[in-house]
Amino acid sequence: MEERGNILLGPVGGLGFGGVVGVAVGYTAKKIGKIVLLGIGLVVLLLQALAYGELVHIDWGAVEGAASQVWQTSDGTLADRAWEILTNNLPLGGGFVAGFALGFKMG
Repeated sequence: MEERGNILLGPVGGLGFGGVVGVAVGYTAKKIGKIVLLGIGLVVLLLQALAYGELVHIDWGAVEGAASQVWQTSDGTLADRAWEILTNNLPLGGGFVAGFALGFKMG
C-alpha cells in the first residue's frame, strides 16, 4: 500500500473514505427522511380528509401507476442501478454501504 503524507491510497484508503462519507450520508438521510415522511403522511391525511368530505376525488390507481413508473424503468429497477454504481469501485462502495448502515442506525 502506498502512502503519501497522511492519505492512504488504494483499497484501504477507498474503504476508509467511503465509510466516513457513508456514516455522514446515512445519519443525514435518516434525519431528513423522518421529516420528509412526516410531511408525506400529513399530505396523505389532508387529501384523505378532503376526499372524505367529498371536496376532491383521488384516483389512487393513477397514483400507484405513477409511483411504479419511478421505481421500474426501461433500464431496470432503481436497486439494480444502485448496485451497479456501488460495485463499480468496490472498496469505496463497500465502505460507503457499511458506513451508511452505521450512520443510519446512529441517526
